[in-house]
Formats: sequence, C-alpha cells, structure tokens
Amino acid sequence: MDMIKVLVVNDDPEEREAIGEAFLNIEYISLAAEVETADEAMEEIEKTDPAVVIVGAYVSGDGLGLASKIARSYPEKSVIILERELREENMRRAIFAGARDVLIYPFDPAKLVDSVYRCYQVAQERRAEQQRERKARKKLGPSQGQVLTVFSTKGGVGKTFLATNLAVSLARQTGGRVALVDLDLDFGNAALAMNVIPRYTIFSLVDDIRYLDQDLLEGYLISHDSGVKLLPANAQPQPAEFISADHIKEILRLMQSSFDYIVLDMPDRFYDPADPVFQMADQLFLVVTPEVAAVRNVKACLLAFHEANFPKDKIKLVLNKAEMGGEIKPRDVETTLSYKLYSVLPAEHKLVASSLNKGIPLVQMSPRHKVSRGIMEMARRISSGSIVHEKEGL
Repeated sequence: MDMIKVLVVNDDPEEREAIGEAFLNIEYISLAAEVETADEAMEEIEKTDPAVVIVGAYVSGDGLGLASKIARSYPEKSVIILERELREENMRRAIFAGARDVLIYPFDPAKLVDSVYRCYQVAQERRAEQQRERKARKKLGPSQGQVLTVFSTKGGVGKTFLATNLAVSLARQTGGRVALVDLDLDFGNAALAMNVIPRYTIFSLVDDIRYLDQDLLEGYLISHDSGVKLLPANAQPQPAEFISADHIKEILRLMQSSFDYIVLDMPDRFYDPADPVFQMADQLFLVVTPEVAAVRNVKACLLAFHEANFPKDKIKLVLNKAEMGGEIKPRDVETTLSYKLYSVLPAEHKLVASSLNKGIPLVQMSPRHKVSRGIMEMARRISSGSIVHEKEGL
C-alpha cells in the first residue's frame, strides 16, 4: 500500500496530540507536518504535498474558510474537518467548504484512520479518472468543444428545461464530455432542475480566476449521474460588477479544450457579462412558445442579432409547448418570424412540471415520451453535425 501523507493544521495542542497518537502504529500513514496557522498550512502543502489535510474548525479564527481555500486551490487534496460540536449547521458549512469528511473531537482513533484511508481512496480514484480523460483527449488530438447557447428574451418559455435535457441527451448519446454552465447569473435554476446542491458556483470560480487551470476548473464542477458536469449560478443575485465578460470567456475557452459540448443556459435578457458569449456560440437555440408576447420578443431578438451581424445559420429556432389545435400553429410562427423552425416540442405541462419539481431531467425520467424524443433528436442532429433546418411535426 502507498504511504498516505497527512498534514495537520490545528492550533489546539490537545487535538494535535490525539491525532498524532492515532497514527502511531499505522504503517501506511505518515504525518508530514503539524502547523498552527492558515498561512503555514498553505506553505506546507507546497513543501510536503500531502494527500490528506486535517483542519481544525477554528484555526486562525476560520478553519472552514481555510478548508475551502485548500479545496479550491488543490482539488486533488482531501480535507477532513475536526469539529468540537455535532450540529447540523456545522456539518452543512463543512460540506460547502469542500470537506470530504467531518469528525467530532474527542474521536475514536480507528474512525480517524478509516476516514483518512477512505478520503485517500476517493482522491486516488478521482486522479485516475482525470488521467484517463487526459489520455483520451490526447489520443483524439487537439479539438475544440462545441458551445451550444440556449437563449430567450422571455421568461417561462422552457429555456432551462431545454438546456438541462439537451446536455443530458448529448452525454448519454455520444459518451463524450458534456458541461452545462448556468449563466443566468441572478436567478439560475439549472442546479435545481438537476437536483444537485451547489458546493461552489461560477462566482466561486471567478473569485479564484487568477489560478484558473484544468485541475482547478474540475474541482468546481458538479458531477450529475448522467455524466454531465455542471457549473451552477448563485441562487440569489450577486453584484453585477463581480463577474465580467472576460471572466466568462476565459472559463469557456478552458472548457472548450476539455469538453466535447458546452451547453449554456443563458439569462432571459441581453446582459452585459454574458452577451459577448454569443460570439463564441457554435449554435444558438432560440426558444419561443406559441404566445403573442413570446413571438414578439423573439422577433425583436432576431432583429437584434441581425443588426449585430450574428450568422443566421447558427440560429436554431425551437418552438416549445406547442399544442395540437392551438390558436398559434408552427407555420404561423414561421410566417411571423420569417424563419424556419429547427424543432417543435409539444406541450406536456404536468409531466414537465413533475420533472422540474423532482429535479430529474425528462429524458431520464420518461425517455420514450414525445418531448424527450424531440430533445434527443436535437442532440442526435447536433452530434452528427447536421445543419439541416427540417421541421419536426407534432
């Protein structure tokens, strides 16, 4: 068995002694160093390269803040938090800080040893997975992932629903690496639609943008059981000046080097930080519903893209929530917008609402449903490189 190097960061002599005693007769665990402050911890990580870092919850007045910094800066390291009290709030904060485990002092020495071993195993598995992915990318040669933008200038048209299901469909059909980025920076719901609790968000990543590389990026992404990697937005509005277009473009350029498809769930309006992303789009899926207000909004949106010289062939018009026998028919939308529809997805309000409420993408929950089949057909056409604008009937 490989030697597991452990760094202890704790300013409590009693706790440090207990940790050291727990490892005394464990041949496969090496105590790399013991330090008392956050600054010393960051220096020692560079010097000793530990696999596991045990952090006291109150080191330098904010052990959880230190744990978060370590998890962000060194995603390959496993962090264990040592707490004094078993409280739900403490556990939640530790999880969001990026800890792999939390132990309560005084602890059973055997539990600490087991925790170190399990955390090390998880880190090794993750490192092996990343190496396999790097080898696969190297074997395929240099490539640039497709940026697929899902947009609408009206809320409630199913933009997030389409973005999440399209990402899942691409991952399942192609077996490639698919990322979903929630760029609805004020009220993003992609995490909710996929039933994941964000440990980090795009704002967390921007906070560390000066250290951005492939390993750091991977540490901020959330793995969904479909294989999609999600970079969520905050659930609450953040100051607009905190994140810029340059930040977003830098993140996406890095993603293009390691993902086959990057699906962007855009805000439901033109928005300065996100607007330049349109220039990076390989395809832009513009979502409209059969309502007068929605069609008017999209007509104005198409005009704006035309005036900005956005390539018309990149725009794919998707009619969502189309009802058989409805007042506004697909051909009416095409006539009004002078634009052919790329896809028509039928209305299925109850099932779609159930999918969103449960946080299970419809293509996973009901893959044979006609809405799911329509989205999976879109994914098939994207992956095959088709740019034919044929209509899909209801």
